Amino acid sequence: MQILLIVSKPVVKDLLSINIKSFLGVDVIVRTNSAEAVDLLAILPEIDLIISDKDSAFAMAEYLTNNKKQTSLIVLGDKTEEISGIYPITQFLAESDWEEVVTLSAKSLGISDDILKKRKHSEYTAIPVTYFLNLDSSCCDVFIRIAKSENDFQFVKRIHRGDTFSKMVISRYIDQNLKYFYIPTEQLEQFSVYVSNQLVKKLAEPIAIEEKIEVLGNSFTIATQEILRIGFNSSTIQLTESLVTSIVDSFMAEEVASPLLRKILNSKTGYIYQHAHLTSIVSSEIIKNLGIKDKHIHEKMAFAAVFKDISLANNEELAMITSFEELENADLDDEEWDQVFNHALEGAVMIRQFPEAPLDIDYVIKHHHGVQNGKGFSISIKDNNFDVDSLIFIISVEFVNELLRFKIKGGTPKPLIDELYKKYTNSESIRIIKALEKTLKKSVNNGSKS
Repeated sequence: MQILLIVSKPVVKDLLSINIKSFLGVDVIVRTNSAEAVDLLAILPEIDLIISDKDSAFAMAEYLTNNKKQTSLIVLGDKTEEISGIYPITQFLAESDWEEVVTLSAKSLGISDDILKKRKHSEYTAIPVTYFLNLDSSCCDVFIRIAKSENDFQFVKRIHRGDTFSKMVISRYIDQNLKYFYIPTEQLEQFSVYVSNQLVKKLAEPIAIEEKIEVLGNSFTIATQEILRIGFNSSTIQLTESLVTSIVDSFMAEEVASPLLRKILNSKTGYIYQHAHLTSIVSSEIIKNLGIKDKHIHEKMAFAAVFKDISLANNEELAMITSFEELENADLDDEEWDQVFNHALEGAVMIRQFPEAPLDIDYVIKHHHGVQNGKGFSISIKDNNFDVDSLIFIISVEFVNELLRFKIKGGTPKPLIDELYKKYTNSESIRIIKALEKTLKKSVNNGSKS
């Protein structure tokens, strides 16, 4: 049996083709657009199933109708009457829902539920190689996957359970563009707890700030991705709490924030982590300059910083969109557009499920792009609508947006303080901006002395 998969995005191609091959044991032929697919169908007319992204779906439905084919068509995207009206054997699914795609494909191909259930219990599970950067041993055997043929893989053990290894060994695999190790699926939960415990231990160690930032970056990535994958359990809760404590403690340990900001900006860590840690520091600096001495407020801002972009943790490019104009100009499909548009609300909803989350933190997260409902980005902000904590966080996020924009894109930095004074005009906002300005002047003075 053969499936024709028509997708333009490499990530979706990998996600679906690997899982369809693994669970259904059928050939998957990939094409990137409808023209290539039609050319293929001219020489391979007996394709058993077609899965198409939204861009090619109408052309494929039209081709199948005109050629009186009875091939089932699965469209990756929202249902449209335009397609279902001309081609009745059509079903619609989200492109990220690979399990449902596999299940529906099995049904279309006549593969029984019993066979599918057996195959879905895959012997190995892929784990990002980066998960191992701050480990020096593993609680289970670790394998790499080698393709013997298009549909056949061999798993070769590279790390034995209990073996010790150095960071250099893991870095070599990353340099060779290896993205995933594989571990026995039955040990996945045990491995997740082990990684979390090792990172919690590492975060508590007295190490140099440069190394601490690297550990924080890896811990942040693992914590957010594990929360998205399995939700909150004892290990993800413990890791998140340790992460927040370390972020706050790293700020408290520095008399002047600017050297810490520079170290984070210059570190080899991800964008979402950098944005979160920088936002936490800027918020804490404002709080300190406002004369607020309650440590719980610093922790609240760190929690908000960790969760504000959590729904985008698997796609850093989406997190780099910081305005409605950028969102409209980005080349995104409907699902990605919705992800960015709703991410503040998603983060607010998720933090409510966190045990003992700081009071009203969901409002701080929901408001962080200057909108009340957590959807989209403010065009003209009405700062009278927000409490002080939200205003501190909104202004901090806006400052860090510019900080990272300048780091990534270069050019001339905006006179951001002047712009903030024009944009935020009520008395509380002005007080917050003055507190931020005090930090910037202190940083300049400190830099001139060094």
